[in-house]
Amino acid sequence: MDRMDFMNFYEKWIEHDYNPWIMFDGQGKVLTLNQEAQYLLAEVKAAEIYRLALAYANHSYGFKTTMMDLEFGGYEFFGIMVGYEDSDTIAIKLYQKPPERIYEPKLRSLESHNLYSLIDLAISTSSIGRKHGFTTLLDPALPDLKIDPEKFIQLLAGIFECFSDEKSVEVTLTLKTGETLKFEGKRHPILLLATEGMQNESCQKERLKHLANGINGFVTYKKERILFQMPIITG
Repeated sequence: MDRMDFMNFYEKWIEHDYNPWIMFDGQGKVLTLNQEAQYLLAEVKAAEIYRLALAYANHSYGFKTTMMDLEFGGYEFFGIMVGYEDSDTIAIKLYQKPPERIYEPKLRSLESHNLYSLIDLAISTSSIGRKHGFTTLLDPALPDLKIDPEKFIQLLAGIFECFSDEKSVEVTLTLKTGETLKFEGKRHPILLLATEGMQNESCQKERLKHLANGINGFVTYKKERILFQMPIITG
């Protein structure tokens, strides 16, 4: 591989990196960025990332890695690296936390339940005292599945509490296309329950994470949306 081919490969590697990478000029203008960084800048202003780069840059020229917890919209990071060799440009790379995954299903002696009935019950209970209520769009084709109904309703109630009553809360249930989870040699489709509205500051994320993990699922947070995913285990 000659130097030109090497540089082309290197540029492609950065472009397709899972971690956002951005280069700024000395005034904070974005000079270049990779694909993942484009998605990140839909969640946060470039000026905020530039200020972060300046705050954690080496006092002298060079590269510096700092471990920290950061959240921007639906993105979570565990560290950053900032580098510069002159006053004209500065670059930052943000290291994404890997998405949660369920490796061992908690089946115990669970019975099958109708998901729509559980969602209706959770919505009815959470609607008490709310002015704007809920709207739903539920895929009608999902089967009954093995689930702890009490924990599922607690999870939904906790998610609903994360949204204010300034407008109605939208609840969407769909089958996640193109992805499955494999347990004990068998692949299971994944359901996606999305809740969207005006989020408030009282969201108990650690409690929701614990409840979700207890029913084989995981929760992720996007701007104005909370997503719950779990495998559809029927037998």
